[in-house]
Amino acid sequence: MTADALRICHVGIGYWGPNLMRNVAANTNAELAAVCDLRAESLQNASEKYPDAKLYDDLGMALADPEIDAVIIATPSGLHYEQAKAALTAKKHVFVEKPLAETVSEALELTRLAKFVERVVMVGHTFLFNNIVHEVKRCIDSGELGDIFYAYSQRLNLGRFRTDSDVMWTLAPHDVSILNYWFDTSPDVVRATGQAHIHPDIGVAEICFANLEYPQGRSAHLHLSWLDPQKRREMVVVGSKKMLVYDDMKAEAHIRIYDKSAEAQHHSAISDFADFTTRLRAGGIVSPQVQLVEPLSVEIAHFVDCCRTGAVPRTDGRHAVDVIAVLEAMEQSMKANGMPTNVARIEA
Repeated sequence: MTADALRICHVGIGYWGPNLMRNVAANTNAELAAVCDLRAESLQNASEKYPDAKLYDDLGMALADPEIDAVIIATPSGLHYEQAKAALTAKKHVFVEKPLAETVSEALELTRLAKFVERVVMVGHTFLFNNIVHEVKRCIDSGELGDIFYAYSQRLNLGRFRTDSDVMWTLAPHDVSILNYWFDTSPDVVRATGQAHIHPDIGVAEICFANLEYPQGRSAHLHLSWLDPQKRREMVVVGSKKMLVYDDMKAEAHIRIYDKSAEAQHHSAISDFADFTTRLRAGGIVSPQVQLVEPLSVEIAHFVDCCRTGAVPRTDGRHAVDVIAVLEAMEQSMKANGMPTNVARIEA
């Protein structure tokens, strides 16, 4: 740890918090200076692993600590807005697990507040710090796949069922963030439906199907589920020249590029509906050897660097606002039984 290390307070231990704390503690330019959680048992467990960290069971007291430079918020999503606002008001740099907030207006307010107090606000869209995801974008941008027709994603598992957030708000931020990054824009229109079978009385969707219509004729389909026999984290991109599969769980071949395509061939200069054939091309499969670098480590290092240098985070408030605008539209569509819903274009 360097003498000018960024002193971080971690807020919310829970399910994901220990992974964040581990990476903060491992970063030589940061110090896990404090941990904040309401549960005494969680604080006790944290103190055993990180004995030098201060312990707080009250966020206000942690934010009042003048030795704290930044906070990492990993609490339930419904708390993100208020806690991030309090931290920024206390002039702390803020890292918030996705989503930044539950509405576009809240996310905009936090983005503008961060700018006003001259502090960093960064959102934990971890996949944007995944070098495999970057390699897929390289394949898209280089033209290797040809013109992109469509993409689809399957993010499935049996559990973990939640009551504080539905499957769309929990899982879709990953795919929307990735797709917006790959396509360099947000969708114009979305359609989404949700289903609740295990806890229908609560009304929290456990399954979501969604279609996202992007500019340039590109589209994407999302299948999100906590009620599936398979654990799958897979995205497919289909182009005019080649097709690519990104499998987050297939360590030996995260990316597979299929040298396959299809095109219509007309038989005469003046063709009618029946005057064509479809030419299919099926070549080999290539799996680029790209070694995964732990995204969470890269993400924390990026946050620390932005706090220390004033650089703009890759997943700043602007990125978060764009993602939340899509999620808001998906939520509206789900409530309207899949009606097409325009995605708001927001000026931060």
